[in-house]
Amino acid sequence: MIESVRTKNHTEPSKVHYDDQKARKRMIPLTPYQPQYRQITLKRIEAFWGFHRDLVQKTQEQPPEEPDCLVIQDLESWTSNDHWLFVILQDEQDVGFVHLQRIGPIVVQLEDIFVDEPMRGQGIASQAILLAEQQAQKLPGIEAMTLQVVTRNEAALRLYHKLGYDTMSMVTLRKEFGENHRDKQAEFLGMTFQI
Repeated sequence: MIESVRTKNHTEPSKVHYDDQKARKRMIPLTPYQPQYRQITLKRIEAFWGFHRDLVQKTQEQPPEEPDCLVIQDLESWTSNDHWLFVILQDEQDVGFVHLQRIGPIVVQLEDIFVDEPMRGQGIASQAILLAEQQAQKLPGIEAMTLQVVTRNEAALRLYHKLGYDTMSMVTLRKEFGENHRDKQAEFLGMTFQI
């Protein structure tokens, strides 16, 4: 079971540390989201969605100074039952987040991970994912962790594959109702898809 503390009808896992001497550059702990991280987490969620929007080269107006309602709704959802939101710390500074969700009796999904841009390339995301896996394995009945990745995000695909995510279970297909901004194609099982 994930070691946890009960607050407002929500179970929050305890702080976890990644401490593998070979793989680590610095100790990276995950700490359960707390209100003290609210403003920076809202900004990171906004940046997270902006990063994904940019992957398909879809332009949008500059985000407003204050987080919009959808970002606030995301934070509320990500801290509800069967969701766990962790803040990634490095040298006691928060540098990103990991969001997990139980999606069935035997599976936890790594829903979202975000590391601040200046901190990328240092192994922080790899360490955070391994810690998230440890948390998921503590839940009763959990046999696997899944994730979804935007097919154009090749860096993330390579990272996840390196960490052992090498089994395709489900494929998300999408139908655009407007202009399709995806200009790359990929073959899969003899079919061509926009990515």
